[in-house]
Amino acid sequence: MRDEVIQKRDYSNSIKGSTLSLKISSYPVTARYLAKRLTKSGNTICELCCGIGISLIEFSRYFDNVVGVDNDPHVVKNARSNLLNAEIGNCELIVGDISDLNVLSQINTDVVAYDIPYWSDHESMLMDKNPELKSIVEKIQLSITPNIVIYAPPHMSQKDFAKMFDNFEYQEIWINGKHDRNFIYLGGLIDSSAITRISLHSY
Repeated sequence: MRDEVIQKRDYSNSIKGSTLSLKISSYPVTARYLAKRLTKSGNTICELCCGIGISLIEFSRYFDNVVGVDNDPHVVKNARSNLLNAEIGNCELIVGDISDLNVLSQINTDVVAYDIPYWSDHESMLMDKNPELKSIVEKIQLSITPNIVIYAPPHMSQKDFAKMFDNFEYQEIWINGKHDRNFIYLGGLIDSSAITRISLHSY
């Protein structure tokens, strides 16, 4: 199963992390698309809930400085190994709870990417262990920047976000013909008020 995930997503064969960590990480092609779009908004980026560092590797190739935050020391250890194997030297890793203002206050970047954690394969349980999204976003805006992109699961609709935010951009990300996730852009990252769809291929 692990080898199948690595091949399907076009990960490096030397990637460190459990099968679950690999399955819930971004496809490299997705992170690459996002990095290219976000570089116009600054030279530094932070990813909250960075996991094993798949997106950090791509971000590090487009931004001068990158920060990754995750609350699991073992996951951060794998992220550090993956960055080292990819010969990435411009990324700082922090072990911490993203709902803690003391953790967020350590971060100084132009853009924040928040990858909502996946706790279960069942959509109804997805948010059960996560901090309330609007509250997290408000803390990020207060502590770091208003320029935020949220990685959301495909079942979260534009209407779900309209209940939380007055102004945002909603973008569907399709990979190899499958609706993989949505990107929600806030602050200066907003380019459009329409729902857009991006089709990408991992191989």
